[in-house]
Amino acid sequence: MARIEVTCATKDQPVHSCEPADVKLACEGANDAIYFLNAQGFNTANRVLIVVAHQLPAAGTATAGGLYLDSPDGCHGDRAQAVHLLSYSEFKKFKNWFHIPIEDALYRSLAAHEVAHAISDCNFKFARPTIQAKEYMAYVTMFATMAPAVRARILRKSPGHGYEGDWQMSTLIYMADPMRFGVQAYRHFLKPDNGRRYLHAILAGKVMVE
Repeated sequence: MARIEVTCATKDQPVHSCEPADVKLACEGANDAIYFLNAQGFNTANRVLIVVAHQLPAAGTATAGGLYLDSPDGCHGDRAQAVHLLSYSEFKKFKNWFHIPIEDALYRSLAAHEVAHAISDCNFKFARPTIQAKEYMAYVTMFATMAPAVRARILRKSPGHGYEGDWQMSTLIYMADPMRFGVQAYRHFLKPDNGRRYLHAILAGKVMVE
């Protein structure tokens, strides 16, 4: 099936998709990320192109449902940054994500995760942020905007108390188990001394640097 282009109802986010039914979920996830990060004081003006296809670009991994390739040139002007999502039908072939069966709400969260990468990329105030800094932003956004019942199921499947500080959030820790990293990073974000303040500390390069 040929790709179609649809523009999301808010923020004029363009979506290229070979599956029209996937566009609604992709737009909802994008809007979730935009609204959350805007509320955290991020600049969300950059345009993000969402490309939905049956296969990710070569830079993606066999276990990834989405992909954002760093593109600082898209932070300014009319050029849009691109995030790539597997079509929902291909994503469902993974059967489980974060240890629960894949459903519509998880696909929406996948879109939120990747769009959060694109937005936060334009908000870092220093060059070359670490992988864990970028992933913290995306996972926090994803879990904060996830359907509450779905989030609760994931948290029950991955018990823990959240990281104590950035010394526990290294590149090695992230690479060893990205999903566990995401869950524990979200729990870290929820702690009283963290939240929005910690997000801006990451953007300024005050924490989570190597």
